[in-house]
Amino acid sequence: MSIEYRIEKSRRRSLSIHIENDGSVVVKSPLGTPAIYIEQFVQKQTKWILKTQEKIQRQRELALSMGPLSEKDLKAVKEKARFIIPMKVEHYAQLLGVTYGKISLKLQKTRWGSCSRDGNLNFNYLLVLMPEEILDSVVVHELCHRKHMNHSKKFYEEIESVFPDYKRCDRWLKQNGASYLMRIK
Repeated sequence: MSIEYRIEKSRRRSLSIHIENDGSVVVKSPLGTPAIYIEQFVQKQTKWILKTQEKIQRQRELALSMGPLSEKDLKAVKEKARFIIPMKVEHYAQLLGVTYGKISLKLQKTRWGSCSRDGNLNFNYLLVLMPEEILDSVVVHELCHRKHMNHSKKFYEEIESVFPDYKRCDRWLKQNGASYLMRIK
């Protein structure tokens, strides 16, 4: 099977493949990489490419079924998040026995949450549109970084001590999260 793709060459060290939200394939390549090597690399990744394109198509269909989010909608979502997310953070911080710094709400394209070394927390405010347990799982994940600034076994044990259903929620977010971002026009 032949896969159509676009090549982006740069001063990188290795080949990689990225599937865009429209399903198109981009091969990121070091300068001077022969076309035959790129083609062989793409052919070896055909199964993964097709599987990823199917996943993106499912996400696009879910996004269409939920409808687009206007600027007015996004403002309302952010207001809702300003109320809900700090309450969730406070609740789970007490359960975990951790402190935290500032809470920021942003519309991020690649992350649902993050925790700085100083304890400042960032959350994608679109989380409040998702099932409540998904938001809870992200809040717990970030707060557990207050004890473990890594993704070690102990980190995940800490999450599961407070949120036993974490793995299912994490899978749900990986399967469906992009659909919420696709709703933004």
